[in-house]
Amino acid sequence: MDTLSSNIASACPLGFSNTGGEMFLRAVTTMIAAHCSIINNGEWPDDRTEEVIKKSNVGESYDFIIVGAGTAGTIVASQLSNINPTWSILLVEAGENPDILSEVPAFLFLNQNKKNDWKYKVKPNGKSCLAFEDNSCIWSKGKCMGGSSSINAMIYIRGHPQDFASWGKSWDYNALLPYFEKQEKYLNISDHDKVDDNKWYEIISEAWKELNYTSQKNQNYEAVIGTKRAKLLIKEGKRYNTGKVYLQRASKQMHIIKNAHVEKIIIDSVHKKAIGVRIRQENSKVFDVMASKEVVLAAGSIATPQLLMLSGIGPEHHLADKDIPCILNLPVGQNLQDHLTVPLFLKTNLDINLPSDAMDLYLLQYMLNRSGHLSTIGITDFVGFINTDNSSNQPNIQFHHMYYPKSNKISLKRYLDGVGYRKEIVDNVINLNNNYNLLGIYPTLLHPKSKGTISLRNKIPETNPVILSNYLEDPNDVQTLIKAIKFIHKLENTDNFKSLGIEINDINIKECSHHTFDTDIYWDCYIRHMGMTIFHPVGTVKMGDDDNSVVDFNLLVRGLKNLRVVDASVMPSIPGANVMAATLAIAQKAVDIIKLRYSQKEEL
Repeated sequence: MDTLSSNIASACPLGFSNTGGEMFLRAVTTMIAAHCSIINNGEWPDDRTEEVIKKSNVGESYDFIIVGAGTAGTIVASQLSNINPTWSILLVEAGENPDILSEVPAFLFLNQNKKNDWKYKVKPNGKSCLAFEDNSCIWSKGKCMGGSSSINAMIYIRGHPQDFASWGKSWDYNALLPYFEKQEKYLNISDHDKVDDNKWYEIISEAWKELNYTSQKNQNYEAVIGTKRAKLLIKEGKRYNTGKVYLQRASKQMHIIKNAHVEKIIIDSVHKKAIGVRIRQENSKVFDVMASKEVVLAAGSIATPQLLMLSGIGPEHHLADKDIPCILNLPVGQNLQDHLTVPLFLKTNLDINLPSDAMDLYLLQYMLNRSGHLSTIGITDFVGFINTDNSSNQPNIQFHHMYYPKSNKISLKRYLDGVGYRKEIVDNVINLNNNYNLLGIYPTLLHPKSKGTISLRNKIPETNPVILSNYLEDPNDVQTLIKAIKFIHKLENTDNFKSLGIEINDINIKECSHHTFDTDIYWDCYIRHMGMTIFHPVGTVKMGDDDNSVVDFNLLVRGLKNLRVVDASVMPSIPGANVMAATLAIAQKAVDIIKLRYSQKEEL
């Protein structure tokens, strides 16, 4: 602190002289120190790379190796480390500690295409992502400690109970409920950090009420038809990173290695069991680490199937094409599902514009006490659920919301550029915003019929895989989204929306200009151009007991011993909500499965 004060004083010696100057110097120093404390690397466990290498060099193994320090992997590693004091645990992460952008809730849309992001891009299919550079949507996934819990929207919703009916009896909603409740108690999710002075919450809620939809308030964590403010993983004004939360409670026998890319799983092909992993560091040094009990893959729905296929586990014909010997012929990389969202921009005469110097004041407020608008995610936490056919109480559309004041200079362009829209699309939306205040409404397809694949580009581990999303391959998906847009028209006709002049605007997509605005064929074109991921890919290492599954109901790779998968890739079907809650529940249940397996062995 003294060094900091001296440096500040030397920049403006007269301004900080005498008693009054000392008081100002103390205030400025305190503010800067408060800013520095926003990100505290001491909150993350140390990198133990040198110890790991020494241990492997003398032939010592770990009991468990967990690949991926993300949402699921950190839970598994931390809790396993506290089950048995004799167990040694290694957690391997390809990235490093997240940076300051990750910590500030309001900056959540500034995390795309940064160092903490894998920066995946989907392969064009000619039917979707047509307004994006190269007709390819960007899929951001966390490449850092905490994984995607370091860059996501922090929204916690379990989904609807029916969402889990296809997962099998041991994984249905009733089976998962104790794990949802356990983590909610553990994380102490609450609403006390929320800023409640945003007019949009009441405006949107009242418009829905005019259409006879209930405001659910915060009565539960489920995806229920109606509106609600979702629970958020924010605490004391900062992102409540699940990785950080769980790893802070890990025992000392857990070692972590960062900036380390797992290239393959080492498999004993004779005995059909996983025995270790091959790791490449950033300096290109390669070494093997052995596991005496299990290797647990928690690298996510893209990296986990990629790693399995690089290790010889996957579709036989595909592995042969990449010159990789096939150890197990399994449908790895199939069954890919994701939530597609379509941004709609509605002009409004409600002006909640901020003075030009307001952001500076908000920054100062946040630096000092982690409060104010930077401690929230705006109205992104306000969600609505409908079933477009009124055929079930299980929603098939979720609505998210954002507000962009006229001539927004802070977030809109960065957001549009960050997700990858073409320049002319970005310019069109910005020009619209220069003339109007905009309410963004984002209908999101919860149960897509279209499914994609993950496949290898080549057998080089550092190369990103081929992601074929197959968005909108099934025409039913387009029709469901068109029905969602027609629901927004119903909102336009409510007294609440009409009083504020809220109506959908045409953003003049040239490829759609030959269609009459607001016709079904126009919206078909619009959806195929503007539809984008909401960053929820799942299902690529499907759990089950049929020929289309890769892991069994204990999450073990079928036909192989000691290799388990614990992340969103095992989901047989995608939950109808933000998928973080379900991923956490999978990890919690996996810990109990592992604990039971080895307690039974030790009893024998």
